[in-house]
Amino acid sequence: MTHIGCLVTGLLLSIASLQVRADPPCNGHYPSWGRICNGGAHVTAKTIEWYASFSSCKPSSYEIIASDLESDKPWVAYRFKKRSKNCRYEVMEIAAAKHDNWGIKGYVTADDYKHRRDDPSAYLYCPVEPMPSGSCKLPLPAKAIRQ
Repeated sequence: MTHIGCLVTGLLLSIASLQVRADPPCNGHYPSWGRICNGGAHVTAKTIEWYASFSSCKPSSYEIIASDLESDKPWVAYRFKKRSKNCRYEVMEIAAAKHDNWGIKGYVTADDYKHRRDDPSAYLYCPVEPMPSGSCKLPLPAKAIRQ
C-alpha cells in the first residue's frame, strides 16, 4: 500500500471512530408508572419515543440539546425533531433526582426548556426506572425507589 493509501485509510478510520463517539448518550428503556405517567421512554442511536397515559410521542429522530454527564445528578435533554400528532412535548429530559431516583421531564416547547419555566403547564415530570445504558454509562440504579 502506498503512503497516500495508508493516509486515506487512516483518515477514514478516524472519521468512523468520530461517528461512534457521536452516538447519543443514555440509550435504553425507561419504564414509568402512575395514573398519568404509565408507559415509558425508549432511546436508541437514531430515535426516541415516550409513551404515557396522556401523550404518545412515537419514534422520532432527535437532537441532544444539552447534557451534563459528569455532575452529581447527570442528565440529558433530547428534542424531538418530528413530533407525532399526539405528542404533547418537544423536549424530553432524562435526569437523576433525589435519593437515587430518576425521572423524565417533558417540556411543551424548547423555549420552556431553555428558560426552565416553573409553570406546571410547561412541563410534566414522570418517575422512571432506568435501565443501565450501554452508551453513556450513567450510574443508573437497577430499580428506582418508588415513593
